[in-house]
Amino acid sequence: MFVEHYRLEEPPLGGGRGLANEAIPYPTISDEDWKVWTAFLPVRTEIDEKFLRGASPRLYAQTLPPKVRDELQKANRFFDRVEVLGKREIEKDPIAVGHQGNDRYLIARWGMEELVPFEVIKKSMPLVLAWKCGIKALGVLAGLVGLGFMVFMVLESVGVIIGFG
Repeated sequence: MFVEHYRLEEPPLGGGRGLANEAIPYPTISDEDWKVWTAFLPVRTEIDEKFLRGASPRLYAQTLPPKVRDELQKANRFFDRVEVLGKREIEKDPIAVGHQGNDRYLIARWGMEELVPFEVIKKSMPLVLAWKCGIKALGVLAGLVGLGFMVFMVLESVGVIIGFG
């Protein structure tokens, strides 16, 4: 299991402030990078507040590695809410994100194998988006073909179409 946390030893100057008015020691996720992350990791799960406060320590024991659970509980005091972004397959490089107001912060990232560098993910985004658009277009085309076939069958059954067999 590969786990990376992004807590900075020295919070950035001029960075965001947490709920306790402390400087947030995690890097901000820009709007541009957020679009990449949400396209790459479309499944969002908000982490339960009871777990973050330590009241339900066994919660998420099956889905979050111990190092990630510990980091989320440390990070909780800075954020309004915390969520995990992932793919449908749990082991596919999810990330934990803290939200403070409209700002987002990268808390941790983990996966079963070596993590794909974010720059590689960012460069592959045009291919991912093209694939998603292609799949959607293929679905629309299949729907139209099915609809056309259904209309043809209805018209044929009422005798509107003449001369076909």
